[in-house]
Amino acid sequence: MFGGGLFGGDRGPGGFFGGGVPGRFDHQYQVFPVTFMGKEELEKGNKIILPQSALDHLARLNISWPMLFEMTNPATSRSTHGGVQEFIAEEGTCFFPYWMMQNLLLQEGDLVRITNTSLQKGSFVKLQPVSSDFLDIHNPRAVLENSLRNFATLTVGDCIVIDYNQRKYEIEIVECKPAKAISIIEADVNVDFAPPKDYKEPVPAASAAAAVENTHLATKEEEAVAEAEEGPKLFGGSGQRVDGKPIKTPLASPASGPSPSPPDEELLMPWIKRIPRGVKWTSPPYGYGAGHMTGAKG
Repeated sequence: MFGGGLFGGDRGPGGFFGGGVPGRFDHQYQVFPVTFMGKEELEKGNKIILPQSALDHLARLNISWPMLFEMTNPATSRSTHGGVQEFIAEEGTCFFPYWMMQNLLLQEGDLVRITNTSLQKGSFVKLQPVSSDFLDIHNPRAVLENSLRNFATLTVGDCIVIDYNQRKYEIEIVECKPAKAISIIEADVNVDFAPPKDYKEPVPAASAAAAVENTHLATKEEEAVAEAEEGPKLFGGSGQRVDGKPIKTPLASPASGPSPSPPDEELLMPWIKRIPRGVKWTSPPYGYGAGHMTGAKG
């Protein structure tokens, strides 16, 4: 069922899925997570487990250490690179760290193509944490550099996983030099960091202080305008009598402002200014003394 002829290769020592080009290791295997073999510690790097037949084939090809490989998902053409930890897998199978399977979009039992390759030693790598939570670590640079010792290669576009203090942090490979895929085994690599993808620049302290000051000034201006509209209040305090009795505030006082005009008492109560015994004339009426009323004879 799993003969090498199924994939166009010979029935050589490449496992159930035969090899391709003579003189080159090129085989396909069913892939499973390393945890299926109880090798959880391999999740901290990018080294895989291959079958014994792979070692025999590599030995005949005179492949020198460190053995480096390119892993490709034939269904999506996504690829990455890594090293090998052991040759103890069952024939026709291989075991990857689960984060590598995620990068390649592989599920348990999918086929993966593995070919031997050679990579230049790296001199520079730029990394970018996916989450700013990575910055909460006391010394993130030291933690990352220590974790990279478990890796054989780095490939641009990969999202590696750093396991620290019972937490997992995703780190994206942004840039590598001198190539997009490099070997970091016994290499002196300069590491640079890009800000986390969800990182937000803090507001400068000077700008924050200026914003607070502007707010205070605006508040003071509003208060000054309100006072100007109300007008000044002279002698706004309250007095006190020597005998201790309360002072009756007059109708017109600086504290209460101008008093309203008093109502017209003559209109409201006309009887106040009434004249006793009727109206008295101050001058004789017209025609008085000229007629019979006075008894004077004309």
